[in-house]
Amino acid sequence: MVFLVRETLTEEDRAAWRRIAARREKLFRSGYGLFLGLWLAMKLLGVFLTGYGGVILYWTGAEDPGLFVGVLQAIVALYAIGGGGWLFLTLPRPPKRPDKLPERDFPPSGMPDTPVRAAFFGDGCFVFWDASERVRLGYSSITAAWEDEGRFYLFFQDHPPLVLPKRGFAGGTAEDFRDFLEGEFEWLVERIK
Repeated sequence: MVFLVRETLTEEDRAAWRRIAARREKLFRSGYGLFLGLWLAMKLLGVFLTGYGGVILYWTGAEDPGLFVGVLQAIVALYAIGGGGWLFLTLPRPPKRPDKLPERDFPPSGMPDTPVRAAFFGDGCFVFWDASERVRLGYSSITAAWEDEGRFYLFFQDHPPLVLPKRGFAGGTAEDFRDFLEGEFEWLVERIK
């Protein structure tokens, strides 16, 4: 099946691109915050277990609970002290906060200003034209595909992203195009709201 897209990008397309880029950056940064929170919680759990084991060990020596209970309390206390200390000391330092997004995310300035003219073929490759050249790539060069209410966004390993407005499709519908991409990728096109 061949899909042909001919449409000039409008200011509405650019605004949608900026919204999606800001949302992806926010999600990326919140993921780091969640990781840092979990790391801190594990460190605090290590401190708590060590302290709890110390308190149990102290109570075991301060009172006379009997031989069996005393030995059991001592074993539990030593496991808590050892496990808490191990957890606290073996967790590595958290990585630095990343300054830039992964390579598949591009800033809004990365969106092309030229009219979109692209033909997609079902033989494992596609061709698109920009202002300076004709580019022929295989579907394996696409690292991500997003879709919102009016556009498809294709991200590549070493090319700027390709924005395809749904209003410019000829030779098929947007739903057919989504099904076609998902069939080529064998994974779902990410839907962004």
